[in-house]
Amino acid sequence: MPTGSLATLVRFTYPFEAHLFKGLLESRGLAAFIADEHLITMQWMWEIALDGVKVQIHSHDLEAAREVLTDYQTHRLAESATQAEGPPPRSAVRFYGWRALVAACWAATGVVFPVPSSKVRT
Repeated sequence: MPTGSLATLVRFTYPFEAHLFKGLLESRGLAAFIADEHLITMQWMWEIALDGVKVQIHSHDLEAAREVLTDYQTHRLAESATQAEGPPPRSAVRFYGWRALVAACWAATGVVFPVPSSKVRT
């Protein structure tokens, strides 16, 4: 394994995003490392101070990794553009979910919280 300095390629808010991108880099033959993952997992409030979960690579692989990052970001943008816009369809699961929540709250605490209106707002 080559030795040398590490360069931070990208920062993510959540550790799972960093692991997904690390796996993508490794599938392209680039060694990648994750920094500050455990600190942010244990102390999530430090995420802003630490500037996120960092994906680091060897400095001599920086150009190849930036190409992978560009492909990754382009694909994510393309996926978000193809998603349907508008509110999600109203389903019976959602309605019964609120009933179950109210029943569970009452059974656990004896306090009943208000149930949201079933009227569709426009």
